[in-house]
Amino acid sequence: MSRLFRVSTFRGFLHGLRTEGASSLVRLARNELAEPRLALTRKVRAAATAVGDHFRRATTASAAWSDDCLQLVWDLAAAPVSFDFAATLAAAEIERRKRGLAGIVVIVVPGPHHGVKRETPAHEAVEDPETRLWRLRHELLPMLALLPSVRGHAVCGDRRQAWSLIAEDDRKVYPDGYRVFLPARPEVAAAREEARRAGTVWPLLTASSAGRRAAEEYLSRIADGRRAVVITLRASPLSPRRNSRIDDWIAFAHGLDRDRYVPVFVHDGPPGTAAPAGLADHPVCTAAGLDIEFRMGLYERAWLNMGVLSEPLTLAWYNERARYQVFVPLDAETDVTARALEDAGHRIGGDIEFARPWQQLVWKTDELAAIRLAFAVMEQRLAAIEAVERTDPATLVR
Repeated sequence: MSRLFRVSTFRGFLHGLRTEGASSLVRLARNELAEPRLALTRKVRAAATAVGDHFRRATTASAAWSDDCLQLVWDLAAAPVSFDFAATLAAAEIERRKRGLAGIVVIVVPGPHHGVKRETPAHEAVEDPETRLWRLRHELLPMLALLPSVRGHAVCGDRRQAWSLIAEDDRKVYPDGYRVFLPARPEVAAAREEARRAGTVWPLLTASSAGRRAAEEYLSRIADGRRAVVITLRASPLSPRRNSRIDDWIAFAHGLDRDRYVPVFVHDGPPGTAAPAGLADHPVCTAAGLDIEFRMGLYERAWLNMGVLSEPLTLAWYNERARYQVFVPLDAETDVTARALEDAGHRIGGDIEFARPWQQLVWKTDELAAIRLAFAVMEQRLAAIEAVERTDPATLVR
């Protein structure tokens, strides 16, 4: 042992005693075991591993991963890289409760087309497999922090690895009847169907403590006591006719009473694209487009969330605390026709089956007149809700 090492170790020991007290001894001992620098520590580790290996019981990977947990399998041979994953997490949480399991583990299985499934030529032209895998890492996997019952996850390198993890007991696997050789996609409308059957499904997704705290700090800086109206703008190259009418939303923001409200825009364009110049007069929250936990915290802490139907904004559907108005213009594109929405489980003209009073679908195009009218209606509704909460705090959800 060098003299310099002995001196630095002794100084660290004294500094720990001064700043942390006797508890620093435990921390120092733990650090030394994890990163041994003393010959004695290396001998202790060798002895401990020998004893531990002798008594270790062999456990199959599938048994370890399914121990009192529901296995949610997101197989990219059948499932898209999309915010449908949020709906699936909500559905898996409902299944976990019904099956009496303690937690959820998520297993992501690669698809056959460069790790994903092959999409339509139009989709492939806009989002290649590498882009979708980027979305998997930066959008889907971070959603796991929004479901408290998630105990772990694995992103498999190949289907053979997935085979070793997935339990043989069907009661612990979701979706029902899943097999590696016969992929299945979880039903997107499962949570809505359960709400029709049972009446309630809450709680489901929620902001993480860190995401909620970051959103509160952000809003406290820009709102200055005013009500934050968070407006999510869809600007996707996929089905561009479904994108937000940005000029109408800017006009709506200009018309808000600045003494009472602060509009905050979240611009959801392709990665690296700049927000429209017309938004320069208003706060644009770029962090929400980069951090799912922050986005959910922002949705949860906003006085109201607004926007046209878009993938990221559906996160608010599964958070009981998020207030929202989502505009659903029919027939703007083939995938939002009345028939397509009905096939996806929606009730045309109605709200999500488990929606709270402060959560609303507006079945109109997001034109300025419609936005203003819907906002006025929700403003009155929220005023009544807040009045009840002031007199009866037990009704407060947020």
